[in-house]
Amino acid sequence: MSIARAYLTSTAISLSLFATAASADLTATNVWEDWRGYMEGMGYVVTATEDVSGDKLSVSDIAVQIEGGPDISSMTMRMGMLEFVELGDGTVEVVMPAVMPMTIDIVPKSTPRPARISLDYTQDGQRMIASGDAAAMQYDYTADSFGIALSGLSVDGTEFDETTARFVLTGTGVESKTNVSVGETRRYTQSLKIGQAAHDLFFKSPDGVEAMTLNNTMQNLSLESISALPVSEIPQTQDIMPLIAAGFAVDGTFKATGSETKIEVVSEEGTSKIKTGSASSTLGIAMGADGIIYDVAATEVQLGAQLAGLPFPLFAEMAQSGFEMRAPVMKSETPQDFSLAFDMTDFTMSDIIWALFDPSGQLPRDPATIALGLRGKAKVLFDTLDPEQMGKLAGSGAVPGELNALTIDRLTVDAVGARVDATGDFTFDNTDTTTLPGFPKPVGDINIDVAGANALMDKLVAMGLLPADQVMGARMMLGLFAVPGDADDTLKSKIEFNEAGQILANGQRIK
Repeated sequence: MSIARAYLTSTAISLSLFATAASADLTATNVWEDWRGYMEGMGYVVTATEDVSGDKLSVSDIAVQIEGGPDISSMTMRMGMLEFVELGDGTVEVVMPAVMPMTIDIVPKSTPRPARISLDYTQDGQRMIASGDAAAMQYDYTADSFGIALSGLSVDGTEFDETTARFVLTGTGVESKTNVSVGETRRYTQSLKIGQAAHDLFFKSPDGVEAMTLNNTMQNLSLESISALPVSEIPQTQDIMPLIAAGFAVDGTFKATGSETKIEVVSEEGTSKIKTGSASSTLGIAMGADGIIYDVAATEVQLGAQLAGLPFPLFAEMAQSGFEMRAPVMKSETPQDFSLAFDMTDFTMSDIIWALFDPSGQLPRDPATIALGLRGKAKVLFDTLDPEQMGKLAGSGAVPGELNALTIDRLTVDAVGARVDATGDFTFDNTDTTTLPGFPKPVGDINIDVAGANALMDKLVAMGLLPADQVMGARMMLGLFAVPGDADDTLKSKIEFNEAGQILANGQRIK
C-alpha cells in the first residue's frame, strides 16, 4: 500500500468512529450517511446493516474494504455495532458498546493464504456528541478509559496465540475535540488529551527462540493537529504527490511527560534488555506543498542496556536531545528552503564504558555536547515522493537537486576537554563545477574556534591511542589553517571562498 493510501486509510478508519456529518439540524441518518458517503468518496467499499427505531439508528456488520497495494489485493476491516441517537436539540450522540470486536482481513498477492488480525476495542465512561451544521461540525468525546487488545492473529497460515503474540494498548482520562469543515476539501482541527497511556507488545517466533517484548508508559499526552484532505482526488491515485498538489496537508504536534520504554530481545546469543526514559518529549510532523517537517525533542533522557554476551551493563544520559529536519518535496524552478538541526546536550555515560578506552582516567569526563544547525535554499529537480520519478533518477545517475545557499548557524563539539565552534555562510554557483571539480563553486566563509586541541592530543599520545609522529603532522596542518586565539591552547580560523575561485585561510591564499 502506498504512503498516501496507508496514511489515508488509517486516518479515515480512525475518524470513522468519531467524525463526519453534514446537516444543519443533525439527525441520526445524517451522521451515518455522511460518514458512509465520505468513506465511499475515498474509494472504499462500505457495507452495513441499518435499523431505524424512533430517534435511534443502529448500524451493524460494518465492513470497509480497501483495494490495491504493492503486495495487497484487498484489505477489509469489520467492526461491531454503532448507534446514532438524536438528542432532540439538533445534536446526535454516537454510542459504542463497551466491547467492540474488530477484525482486519488482508489478502496478499504473494501468498494464497490471507492474514487476519482480531482486536477488541473497549471503553468505559465514554460519551461522544456531534453538533453544528453542514459547514462546521464539532465532535466532543470523553472517556474514563479505553483499550485495544489483540484477540487473534493469523499470518500466512500460522496461528498465533497469547504465548506467541500479544498487543495491549490502554489509556485513561481521554478528552477529544474535533472540528470538521466539509467541502471539496475536508479540513480537520483536533485536540486530544490522555492522562496516561501504556502499551504492551510481545512477539515470539513459532519456530525458534527469538522473541521481543516492548512495554511503554507515558503521562499527560496531548495532540494538536490540523489536516486537509482533497476528497475528490483521493480515489484517483495511490500516490502522495498528486494529493499534495491538490491540497493535501497535515500538521500535528504530540507531547508527553514521564515516558518510559522497556525492551527485551531473546535470541540464540541470550537475552538483551534495554530501558529508556525521559522527563518530557515532543514529536512534530508536517507535510504539504511546502515540504516535510520532522521535529523530535526530549529532556532528561536516560538509556540503560544489558546486552547479550556483554558481561557488564551500559548506561548513558543527557539533559536534552533533539532532531529537526525541513525538506522540500515538490519539483520547483525556484529555490526552496531546507534546514537540519541536531543536538545532544550534556551527554554523560557510566564509568564502565569510559574504562573500555580510558582505563587510567586521563580524559576529562565532563558532560559532552554536540550540536548542529544548518539552513539554506535548494532547487528540487524531481518530485521526491514520486516512486516513478525517483526510480528513473536512480537509473540515470542524475542529481535530485541543486544547492543554492547554505548557512551554518551552529556547529559545536564539546567533549573530552576540547571544544570546536563554527559558523558560516555560503552561496553556490551551479553553472561552475570546475573550480571545485564535481561541486558547484562556493562563495562565502566559515569561522572556526578551537580550544583544548593541543592538550587533548598530548593525552591521546600518552594513552597510546595516537602515535607521536601523527600528532606532530596534525599540529603542522593546524598551523597552516589556524592562528592562535586570545587564550592559552586556543586557535581560530577564517576560511574564505571568493568570487575568483580562490581559497584563503586567515587572509593567506591556499588555493
